[in-house]
Amino acid sequence: MNNWKHFEKLVRLIQETLKNIPSTEIFSNYKIENKSGRKGEIDVFIESSINNMEIKIAIECKDYRKPVSVEKIDAFNSKCQRIKGISKKVFVSSNGYQADAYNAANFHDIELYNLSEISRDKISEWFPITQLKPNLRLQLPFKIHVFGDESDIERVQREKKIVIHFFKEKESILLEHLLWENVIENQNEIKNYMLFDFIKKMGKEKSRIETRIPFSIDFEGIYILGKDGKELEVSRIESEVIGWFDELPADITEARKYVKKDSNIEASIVSLDVGKEEKADIIFTNKNDISIFHTKQDGKIYPMKTFCIYDPKTDKFAYEND
Repeated sequence: MNNWKHFEKLVRLIQETLKNIPSTEIFSNYKIENKSGRKGEIDVFIESSINNMEIKIAIECKDYRKPVSVEKIDAFNSKCQRIKGISKKVFVSSNGYQADAYNAANFHDIELYNLSEISRDKISEWFPITQLKPNLRLQLPFKIHVFGDESDIERVQREKKIVIHFFKEKESILLEHLLWENVIENQNEIKNYMLFDFIKKMGKEKSRIETRIPFSIDFEGIYILGKDGKELEVSRIESEVIGWFDELPADITEARKYVKKDSNIEASIVSLDVGKEEKADIIFTNKNDISIFHTKQDGKIYPMKTFCIYDPKTDKFAYEND
């Protein structure tokens, strides 16, 4: 690397991002012994441990006037192969990469970044603690069952914004909003179904995992307007909810260690912000046990228990109370 000053901000950003992750050390221009007994130098080396799983991240930084060549990618991979236990390889360039460099990085499983792309979120993604953010949307168009002739029905189905009216005195509402109210009322059940589907498909699908949940609602006392203001009574509406999870870097707010008098670490605790003024505490013990406690808005703490375990070989869930 020609000019380390260009990457000092990168090191400070890494330090700031990872400061709350326990058992984590960050080294610059780190000399580490390789398999042949000699010492190789890594520009930035991160060493950590999560649930007794050792994590070693090697980062190569290059400040060249031209894009990084394929030879530099191959050389970095060769260097990492000679060092025991490297779990992730990251290459950072100030001026991009040659086309063949991308192919080589993909082959060697090296993550390529431009210096301007590095952010707290990107750094957090290097660690195996993520949070799932659920997302829901309604699939268009809706299928509407009304009492009326075919021309009325066809006209309604083509409309993008359909207004629902009530025979009893009640304010009219968009059909989409009416259905969304039903989704909100059943969101916990929907999200649980999404989670089951996510667990089953995780690792099998490379693209975003989407769960499609068809539903129908029977109605009385509502109508839509057809041609010439004709009132068409609605009997049923069919639609579909599409749900997916965004995997986000964990929002770690605090990390603590409990140490015995003999200086041995008894447990590490990582606190996560899970939104709505709530938090989750994950406790990693030196016996490879994990416990999770959820603190709600009212301050009450609830221990999280294993509900079920999915076996991909049998494609079945085993429930703890079975």
